[in-house]
Amino acid sequence: MTSGTTPDPTPDGGNSDSRTESSRNPIPDPGDGPAGEDLAVALRIAVMRTSRRLRIEASGDLLTAGRYSVLAALERGPATPGALAARERVQAPSMTRIIKLLEADGFIERHAHPEDGRQVLAALTEAGREVLDRARRQRTAWLHRRVDELDDGDRAVLARAAALLQGMSAQ
Repeated sequence: MTSGTTPDPTPDGGNSDSRTESSRNPIPDPGDGPAGEDLAVALRIAVMRTSRRLRIEASGDLLTAGRYSVLAALERGPATPGALAARERVQAPSMTRIIKLLEADGFIERHAHPEDGRQVLAALTEAGREVLDRARRQRTAWLHRRVDELDDGDRAVLARAAALLQGMSAQ
């Protein structure tokens, strides 16, 4: 399949008519050898659907995807609202709202910036760490249940694929 015949992807990386694309691009059989663009399309769809499903299944009752991402960023250390907005690729007013909601829930706290009195730093609280850990455990548990349904051969394929995807995403 050439890129000229592929429908425009939706913002989440899926496809506006995923049933049509899935039927045209089944996941290639590894015995078929490299599938080039078809493999790239199949991987994109599989990764995006799995990512979306992890977000829906695992943390919808705990945190929105945006709040989860901000807490995960703050796990690395305190950050200014501007730095968080840039990292998350949202406008500053949107990040300010997220920070206020997380602060109201007790998941973060704001402190004066030690070098620039005009700015504040957002930092993760212990409650924030706990809810982040709980969301991660739920995500892992959902995926673990799916993996347990597979046979040993498929689990081995996934283990290899996970290593390859980690390497690809690090480049």
